[in-house]
Amino acid sequence: MLNRLERLTQRVGGSNELVDQWLQARKQLLVAYCTLVGLKPNKEKHTPLNEKALENFCHNLVDYLSAGHFHIYDRIIKQVEGAASPKMSLAVNIYPKLWANTEQIMAFHDRYTEVDIDQEVCLEFHQALSDIGETLAARFALEDKLILLEAEAAQQPLPDQALDPAR
Repeated sequence: MLNRLERLTQRVGGSNELVDQWLQARKQLLVAYCTLVGLKPNKEKHTPLNEKALENFCHNLVDYLSAGHFHIYDRIIKQVEGAASPKMSLAVNIYPKLWANTEQIMAFHDRYTEVDIDQEVCLEFHQALSDIGETLAARFALEDKLILLEAEAAQQPLPDQALDPAR
């Protein structure tokens, strides 16, 4: 996921400050996830569960989801609105899928933020970590589509500019 994020950042980075901030927030979320599951960059060794890492991940998770739903998605959809109709319908179709994905992620958050991860819950928790990783990957794929739609819309000249090359 981090490699895909780096490629996307290289492709669209610098074209929109809001998107740049969003991608940076995604990177922080992914680092928190890797820390939680015990993966260290460029290391093969896993580390035991750290309750502080779970707290940090859940905090980053809620911040990331909130930023998307309350700040970023609407702005991107408004920016894409001026683009051709097929792009707008794509953006509008992505949004309900993001809400459904959010419900899955929040179920994880609600289940594990107030629970001590002991031996009884440990196996279930590790499966849930794997599942949340897959859910995040699906979310990022949807968000990437929005980001690419916004980047394409930003590159298209406005109708007045297309007619008057002197502008």
